[in-house]
Amino acid sequence: MGKQGIDRSMDDLGRVVIPRDIREEFGWGAGTKLEVVIKDVSVRSVTIRESTLRCSLCRQEAENLVKIEEGHICPQCSAKVS
Repeated sequence: MGKQGIDRSMDDLGRVVIPRDIREEFGWGAGTKLEVVIKDVSVRSVTIRESTLRCSLCRQEAENLVKIEEGHICPQCSAKVS
């Protein structure tokens, strides 16, 4: 897979198909959770990456996250709200 871009159109629901070559390169299949992050507003650029667990309060990646209701909380945030 080269580094050149591939043009895709967004449908009326905001969906974009990620080409098969890219999905296979990263091992992404149906159900893979992806995160879309604004990279640079001035050039209208986003990054799509595989989701990682993050603290629901501070949004930092952390080890030892504790599941709470619909999210996770890191030890540092847990100590602040205790």
